[in-house]
Amino acid sequence: MPFTIATQILEDGPRNTVAITTGDISTSSAIVAQVLLDPATLTGINPGFSGGYKATLLRMDHIDYSITDGVIVQLIWNATTPVVMVELYGRGKLEAKMFGGYQNPNGPGTNGQILLSTVASGAAFPADYSVLLVTKTVKFRPISLGGA
Repeated sequence: MPFTIATQILEDGPRNTVAITTGDISTSSAIVAQVLLDPATLTGINPGFSGGYKATLLRMDHIDYSITDGVIVQLIWNATTPVVMVELYGRGKLEAKMFGGYQNPNGPGTNGQILLSTVASGAAFPADYSVLLVTKTVKFRPISLGGA
């Protein structure tokens, strides 16, 4: 099996989503643009109201990460021309809530998905590597789409 990446939703409320992503990769190759979070698969943003609006975009407020040395994880906003949100290496956390979070640039072809890709930081990938991410996002829907 080339790789196993799994995302478990820990909290999926009307505003916030918390997810944990784990991966044990037993191949010396990259993960290319695998969907990490998709707002279309999360619960609606107006529970109890008619219309059942779904979020169309996510804002990334916090990331805890632990990644095998020699591997860089890219989180990417999906669009016609994908945009790299952040590159993660080693272990640490990013707290972005205090400055409004990492915002989706909402360019042409944006579908709100956050993708995950890996890149070797050296000449080649390690034979086996692992990825652990805990992400905290906020759902939203632009007003032009009838958002709340």
